[in-house]
Amino acid sequence: MSRLLLSIVCFTLRFQALVLAQWQANVPVETRSLDEIYQAAQSESCDVLRVAAGGDAKGYWDSTIQNFEKRFPMIKLNLTTDLSKYHDARIDRAFYDNNETIDIAALQTLHDFPRWKTQNRLMYYKPQNFSNLVNGEKDFDGAWLPVYMFGFGQFFYDSGKINESEVPDNFLDLLEPKWKGKLILTYPNDDDAITYLFSILVSRYGFDWFDRLAQQDIQWVRGTGTPFILLSQGVNNSSSTRTISFTTTHLDGFSPLIKSKVPTQEEYMSWFQTMAIFKSTNCPESAKLFVSWILSDEWQSTTSNATTTPLNYLNALSGNQVYTNNNTQTQGFRNFMIDRTVVEWWRFQFELTLGPAVGANPNDLF
Repeated sequence: MSRLLLSIVCFTLRFQALVLAQWQANVPVETRSLDEIYQAAQSESCDVLRVAAGGDAKGYWDSTIQNFEKRFPMIKLNLTTDLSKYHDARIDRAFYDNNETIDIAALQTLHDFPRWKTQNRLMYYKPQNFSNLVNGEKDFDGAWLPVYMFGFGQFFYDSGKINESEVPDNFLDLLEPKWKGKLILTYPNDDDAITYLFSILVSRYGFDWFDRLAQQDIQWVRGTGTPFILLSQGVNNSSSTRTISFTTTHLDGFSPLIKSKVPTQEEYMSWFQTMAIFKSTNCPESAKLFVSWILSDEWQSTTSNATTTPLNYLNALSGNQVYTNNNTQTQGFRNFMIDRTVVEWWRFQFELTLGPAVGANPNDLF
C-alpha cells in the first residue's frame, strides 16, 4: 500500500470515528449484583480477561489480582503491569494493526481516554456506584472511570538512619549540605507524573533550585517504585548512604523501617488512575464484572481508611477527602496531561540539566 493511500485510509477511519463519537445512546446504570454479573460472565465465550495496568513495579496490582481471583475463581484474569506510556503505545499499535487484545486499560496516561472516546474505541459502562464516583474524574457517558488514587511529593525515609524530626518540611531545605548523597529520585524526564511534580516545585522555587538540587549527588533512577525498593534494600546496611526520596510511594512487602512524612508547607501531586473498557473486547461481561467489583463498596472499603477512594461517601466516612485538601488538586495533573506541548516543554527542560534517563524498564528489574 502506498504511503498516500495509507494516509487516506487512516484519515477516513479517523473521520468516521469522530462522526460516530459525536452521539451515543445513554447507557443506563448497572442494576445487577456482582454475583449476577459473575453468572453472566461465566456464560460468555471468553478465554481470559486481559487488563493493561499502569505501574513501574509489579507489586502495585498484586492485591487486586489476588482478591479478584479469590472472589471470582471461574474468571481467568491476565493483568499485566508496565509503564502506562508503553501500554498505550501497544494498545494503539494493535488498533491500527486490527489486532486488539486488551479488554481493559487502567493507566496514568489520562490524555489517552478522551482521544479513545473520540475515536469511538471505548465501551460505555456505568457500574452501580456510578453516581457516587467523584465528579471530574469520570466521564459522564461512562467512557472512563477513576479506579485508584496515587500521588507523589511526600517524603519516604529510612527511619533507622534519620529521625522524623530531621525530615524536611519543605523542598528548599534539600539544598542543605547534609542531604548531599542521601537522595534517590525518579527522573522527571521519564515519568509524566514526576514531570508534573517537578513542574510544581520549579514554578515555586525556580530553575535555579532544580539545578542546585541536581548537584546534590542524587541517585537518579527510572520508575517511581524504584526509590522505595532501593531504600528498603539499604536498611541495616551501613555502607548505604541513601536515606530519603519524595518521588516514590509505599509498596507492600518491603522494610517496615521505611516511613513517610507529608511536608505541610508544600503542594504535592495526586491523581486517579483511570480505567476504561475497549469496545473491541470479546469479554464484555467479564470486563463489566472487573470494573463493577473494583469500584464496589466491597473492594474500595478495604483501603478507604488509609487513602482517598473514587467513592464520595466512603471518603466522607473516613475523612480522606482529597477535595478538601488545599495542598493538592487532582484536576491539575489531568489538565497537565491533556496539553502534550506543555508536558514535552517541561520534560526537555529537565533533560537539559540531567541528560536522558538511563536504565532498564524497572518492571524488568523488580
